[in-house]
Amino acid sequence: MGLLIPIAEFGNYLLYSILVGHVALQFVPEANKPRVNIPIPVLLLSTLGIIIFSLGPIVQTVSYFQGGVGLPLAVKSVLLDFQVGKAWIFIGFMATFLYLAILLKGSKYVQTILLLLMILAVGYSSHSASLSFGPGLMSHSTHFLVITLWTGILIHVAWFSKEWSNWSKFLQWFTPFAVFCILIIIISGIYLMLFVVEPRDYVQTWVLPYGQMLLLKHISIVPVLVFALINGVLSRKAFKIPSFNPNPWLKAESIILLLVFYFTAVMGTLSPPHEVEFTVKSEGASKWVEWLLGKNILSTLQLDLVPSFQSGLLIIVSILFLLMIIISFKRVKPILGVVFGVGFIIALYFGLILSIAI
Repeated sequence: MGLLIPIAEFGNYLLYSILVGHVALQFVPEANKPRVNIPIPVLLLSTLGIIIFSLGPIVQTVSYFQGGVGLPLAVKSVLLDFQVGKAWIFIGFMATFLYLAILLKGSKYVQTILLLLMILAVGYSSHSASLSFGPGLMSHSTHFLVITLWTGILIHVAWFSKEWSNWSKFLQWFTPFAVFCILIIIISGIYLMLFVVEPRDYVQTWVLPYGQMLLLKHISIVPVLVFALINGVLSRKAFKIPSFNPNPWLKAESIILLLVFYFTAVMGTLSPPHEVEFTVKSEGASKWVEWLLGKNILSTLQLDLVPSFQSGLLIIVSILFLLMIIISFKRVKPILGVVFGVGFIIALYFGLILSIAI
């Protein structure tokens, strides 16, 4: 169960991205985008997959309550009384209509409205909406929409396009669009984080499972930005070379983005630490962090960042990995770029965690 729920959340991010990217690209003139050919069955399976994967939070909630009230009553209560249950029922109806709209090649405007309603339902079921309904719903929905919009277009162009005759015209609008998306993601992401983590407690959360995933999510965004720089700026010059193929570099960026999705998916299944000190004392710190630091963590009151030679060296290595991503572009080795991106995440993560002093 502990492994299946994050996989379901990850699947949701991926499938929403595929559908949002498909709908968004319908509004782009053919002359301003590479020719994308995604099989209709992939889109149809994506709508059905969302209905199935959206069950993840419901299964998690039901399993939490069934021991006290029994399985039938727990299922009924979660579906009819909890926001996550109501959202799933609504998403199921909208996804069914979207399935029919795609199958019958319905209006792109109808598909857009159905998808936006599904995304609003995702925001409705979010933790932030349960804390502050209006601001939480809109901020989470906006964050989710912009992420799936940027990632969805990227996935379609990277994995379902076979020719690049319109690459320059595509970059003319997609590069500023991606920059805008990144700004909105950062702003909305910080706003959402403030619902559960006070800025002064950010480092303290690293000793908890939720904080671990939050840290990994933030770290993994950095190589995504480097790949965005490569695909949005450096590839413009390289595309003048007849043998240059941008496709592998877009795939590399999408792979790193999927890592961000996974960390976000796992984070969404963990309890947010509104009070870090209380959470550490009541639930305990992450066993993984305790093992890394070689000590039991009973309190965060004295926790601080104290860089050592070991942690400083790892941080320097992480910076070198970022530079190696750029070098891999010069050497036309996209697979190495992905390896260096993952290396950056690992090195910086360990560098920061080993800087913790208690």
